[in-house]
Amino acid sequence: MTDRHVNGGMGLTRGDVIARVAGLLAVVMIGALVAGQIGMRIAPGWGALNWVAAAAAVMLALIRLPHVQRIARIFAIAALGVAALVALAAPEALPAMTRALFQGTAFSAFLTTLGLIRAPVRASRVIGVAAARLFAYPARMRSAAMTFGAQFLSVLFNIGTIGMMSDIATDHAARARAEGKPGIDPAPVTLAALRGTILMTVWNPIGVGFAIVTSAIPGLDPVRFLALSFGAAMLVSAGSLLIGRTAATADPESTATVQGGRALAAILAAVAGLIAVTLALHRGLDISFLVAACLVLPLLAVLWPRIEPAARAPKGTSPLAALSEASAVMANEATIFLAAAVIGAGASVALNALGIGALIESGALPALAIILGCLVLIPLAGALMIPHSIVMVMAAQLFGAGPVGAAHPFALALALCFAWALAISASPISAMSIITGRHLHMPPTRVTFAVNRAFTLYGLAASAALITLIYFLE
Repeated sequence: MTDRHVNGGMGLTRGDVIARVAGLLAVVMIGALVAGQIGMRIAPGWGALNWVAAAAAVMLALIRLPHVQRIARIFAIAALGVAALVALAAPEALPAMTRALFQGTAFSAFLTTLGLIRAPVRASRVIGVAAARLFAYPARMRSAAMTFGAQFLSVLFNIGTIGMMSDIATDHAARARAEGKPGIDPAPVTLAALRGTILMTVWNPIGVGFAIVTSAIPGLDPVRFLALSFGAAMLVSAGSLLIGRTAATADPESTATVQGGRALAAILAAVAGLIAVTLALHRGLDISFLVAACLVLPLLAVLWPRIEPAARAPKGTSPLAALSEASAVMANEATIFLAAAVIGAGASVALNALGIGALIESGALPALAIILGCLVLIPLAGALMIPHSIVMVMAAQLFGAGPVGAAHPFALALALCFAWALAISASPISAMSIITGRHLHMPPTRVTFAVNRAFTLYGLAASAALITLIYFLE
């Protein structure tokens, strides 16, 4: 018996059926989440849609489970075990577990919508031209241009920025050698792109780290925190320019500079517009940044190909097929974060049962020590090749809604966002380290523990100083 079935005269494989069901579940998950969150502001009964969204998210994760990475399957099984254990041993904690499930559903919906923009962004020629423009700056300014430029490019292109800028640098070097001219060294360019992309995760309002923090700390004003995290990341970025080296290169052609300048301006305008619309929806509809992003990202996925024809999907691609593909592309991340939210809530219940919450409230564990502990321990987990996402979610859930988050929301949020970024930098199994190692022709362990070690240690020291200052000012 084959896995091809005939339905209405059309041959459908089992994979086709799963893809269609996954697309439908993704529509239900995102639609119910957005409608429920907006509708709750009008009538509490709309909150029932959160359960519909959660059910769709769980079913989508189960459908994708055989096809995700082993670590994602382990997380999913652990989440089911934790939920069952809490239901049996501490039923009074079920409301907290429900909130965690809804938070994980929001993560899953957000990541799926994030997957929608991957195809048009990767097909975009404008982003490549904009990235090439960064090479036209004089040598004394090029490191700064690439470090800061990579941050803004990676809001849209994410980790693809590293490979793209490295490839452009390699092409520049090859052409310069062929012409007998001094060329740019691709290695410093790759590191600048890596560091810019890492620091982007501190402040990117449509990024996972920012989403975890803003959804876990009730007393945090996301708009003010966006301004704070952006400013802090820019300061740390400026200091990071002292780490590394920059090679000289020949001046580019003036036409490429003009075209690249226009493309770079267009990308910066797109990033600014994306953030502005997200902020407007957050304020106007009184919804979280996560839910606002679930509205903005599909809109961007629709508008981008209309503005830039080169980014259009193949003819005949339906919205349902696009959502199915997005859910498949982001299945690992969506499964891990859905599960991590539940596991983190269960761990918080267990730690509070052991009296950790009482120790914090009594002052036996100083708040600043806890905040700086998060800053150090999450990257340490990454360095030990422990998936830092679950440590991040656990820390956010344990401290975000408790006395530490209530008294010092901005210091805690900034510590968690820098911890998230520096864990990526310190982890040999992070996608950024793996991609960088591939382009530098070295193992990811050498990237994290040798080549980029000074940057990670500098980031820890600089962010600790800024977080301590914020702690005493708020």
